[in-house]
Amino acid sequence: MQIKLRLYLILFAFLLFLIDTVFVLNNSTQISFLIIVLILFGVPHGALDLYIDQHLNKSGSNQKLFLLKYIANIIGYALVWYFFPIAALIIFILITAYHFGEIDWLGKTENFIHKLAYSIIGLLWILLLLSKNIHFALQIFIRMERSAFNETQWVGLAQQIYPITLIGLAAIYFILFFFKAYFFSNNKYYYYLILQQAILISFALYMPLWLCFAFYFGFWHSLLSFDKIRITFSMPNDFNGWKNLLIKAAPFSIMAWFGFVYITFLTLNSKDASGIFTLLFISLSVLALPHLQIFTKIKLKPD
Repeated sequence: MQIKLRLYLILFAFLLFLIDTVFVLNNSTQISFLIIVLILFGVPHGALDLYIDQHLNKSGSNQKLFLLKYIANIIGYALVWYFFPIAALIIFILITAYHFGEIDWLGKTENFIHKLAYSIIGLLWILLLLSKNIHFALQIFIRMERSAFNETQWVGLAQQIYPITLIGLAAIYFILFFFKAYFFSNNKYYYYLILQQAILISFALYMPLWLCFAFYFGFWHSLLSFDKIRITFSMPNDFNGWKNLLIKAAPFSIMAWFGFVYITFLTLNSKDASGIFTLLFISLSVLALPHLQIFTKIKLKPD
């Protein structure tokens, strides 16, 4: 269940919050920190999909066929973004909800009901982040220029969704309390999950946007995912084990980094440089779909 790692990450988040409280980090500093974290951990955590597939397929994996399917998924989803941006956004929210819920979950993952529970939690969490930060999200959504919603409608919708997400999270944990034996291998994991979610929500509500995103995606999600991969590869939980994991991820990470640098270069040289967030968001989303298809195959035994 990666309890120790989760504890260390939460303590680190408190440190980030304290640093920001004392020094009041400006947006430029936060964004610079976010970029560094995404480069070091965010991108590499999705760069091991080929090795995961080869490891899980004991009979062996056809590398060329794997890459062909992987790239076809990316191109297909990119076309959906181009022709049907709202549908693509909904797909992204759903797959992200499943993926984030999967990483944050501390319960059983044996059947559809278990997966549905953590997918709902993940969905409420994503909607909470989006609705709380709707004015930033609008910089991405409105730029798609094909939305039937205008800015006022998006803000109004977010104001309705925001309290629903908080109530929904409280409701689902209340329900889980009565079915702890069904959803958790040990009752303590239910209480760990509640404490974890309460702390994450507190960070989301009171930590600045960029710092919160750097922590949640760059550290929390990416490092927990990395650790899950490390366990799957039977690598030691020490400096050398993590270093070797990062080295293993380097080839595809470098390719992704060059891609993001290229997108940044094109955007900064365009008449509307602020569109970089939209392009980076879509670029990350098209990589998320094939990544999820591979990563979700990893299963860890309960502690």
